[in-house]
Amino acid sequence: MGPILRIEKLEKSFGGVTAVDGVDFEVNPHQIKALIGPNGAGKTTIFNLISGIYPITSGTIKFKEQRINGLKSYVIAEKGVSRTFQNVRVFENMSVLENVMLGRHCRTRSGFLAAALNLRKTRAEEKRIREYSLEMLSFVGLEAKKDEVASSLVFQQ
Repeated sequence: MGPILRIEKLEKSFGGVTAVDGVDFEVNPHQIKALIGPNGAGKTTIFNLISGIYPITSGTIKFKEQRINGLKSYVIAEKGVSRTFQNVRVFENMSVLENVMLGRHCRTRSGFLAAALNLRKTRAEEKRIREYSLEMLSFVGLEAKKDEVASSLVFQQ
């Protein structure tokens, strides 16, 4: 199996200013990578390019061997690539688990009507979202806090 994310010769210019210049990297399945650099080095710009917030100037971005650069950001998110922002906002009165589940709802197939009617396929989809969200909470060491109100967490959590 090849890389899940492949960045090749990625470039982004804003007017006459080059923010990203010939970046290449790959992320393999189950691998965690970090972009490290000083302020203004282009880290946030790279995430904005990958997620489709900014159009690239040149280069290629592939997710699961499919080219995603040039797609709308919501289409890229539907494929499974999204970003978070540096200012963390939670729904304070919802549980930690509900906050994580909410982030997964852009991947559902059921629409508003199916959810309002509480159809079987919607319940099954909700169960899968819950299971996946619990997996992710376990991965980051927060499964024990799943039922706590999100506002009770400290910033680092």
